[in-house]
Amino acid sequence: MRTITTAFLFLFCSALFAYEKRPYLPYYTIESDQPDSTVKKGFCQVEGTVMDQSAKAISGALIATTDNKRKTYTDVNGIYSLLVSQKDSSIYMFHEQYGEIVIPNYDFKSGHRVVIRFNARSPYDENQTVKKPVIYLYADEATEVSVKLNHPGMTFTYPAYEGGWQICTNSAGDLFDKNSGKTYPYLFWEAQTSGLGYLQTDAGVPGFLLASDTLVAFLENTLTQLGLNAKEQTDFITFWAPQLAETPYVFIQFLVDKAYDTNIAQIAVEPAPESQRRVFMLYTPLTDLNGFAVQPVPQLFSAFTRSGLTLLEWGGAMVSPQHLIVP
Repeated sequence: MRTITTAFLFLFCSALFAYEKRPYLPYYTIESDQPDSTVKKGFCQVEGTVMDQSAKAISGALIATTDNKRKTYTDVNGIYSLLVSQKDSSIYMFHEQYGEIVIPNYDFKSGHRVVIRFNARSPYDENQTVKKPVIYLYADEATEVSVKLNHPGMTFTYPAYEGGWQICTNSAGDLFDKNSGKTYPYLFWEAQTSGLGYLQTDAGVPGFLLASDTLVAFLENTLTQLGLNAKEQTDFITFWAPQLAETPYVFIQFLVDKAYDTNIAQIAVEPAPESQRRVFMLYTPLTDLNGFAVQPVPQLFSAFTRSGLTLLEWGGAMVSPQHLIVP
């Protein structure tokens, strides 16, 4: 069985159901559990299907007892059949694209036939909001700058994104937008995306597991390390801290510079900034830590020095607790 504890499964389920924005089917459904004279004594016949959330059959899914002594795989129609001992107390479904679903502490009665439907869900199928990325620009003297983003799912911008932003900035970071004729403190955008998950290394999952009452001090210290100035930190903390503190605990990972460019959105700026820092925060709210299965690896950040034309950008997105399960 892949490494996962029952306690963390319950943590994962409760947190996921609390924060998803669209309804999902339950992870499994016991469709029937009846005596069957064709099933020999001491054993229980378990059968059923594995489907995704749109009722599409999933082939090649492993169905097994927790000790892996009895196992089978679904066929092209998502159908499986597994004979288990009445002494078995748990089975699980695993598929590399859909993760694992455990049915713990089930009473497999002798001479029974049990029909179970697994309703798998991909950790990459949920819509996610890329929240409030904001772009600050500073220059030693008044400078005209063109800013373009490469993200197909942008849902809102301010000021209006007319194929890009044409602005004039100065040493105070005042952004005069040529299209609107107004001045803004930053460029704002949001987008819908999917597939955002935590980056991993051979050592584990880089990030920070925090109690909500430590958030502000943590953010002040970490944002200073990342190079945000006092105004940028205030904007970041006043937007994010109330959301991060909605649950007793939160897991945070920062995507910085190249990781931002690769995983969130590419940016093209003319003239090219002499100094550029992009910070994107992934976070997962947690109501409990019982069975938490991830050992975070502390993140280290390179120094950031401002010189000449400088761009700083920050944003964030919530990640489902499913991404914290290590198979």
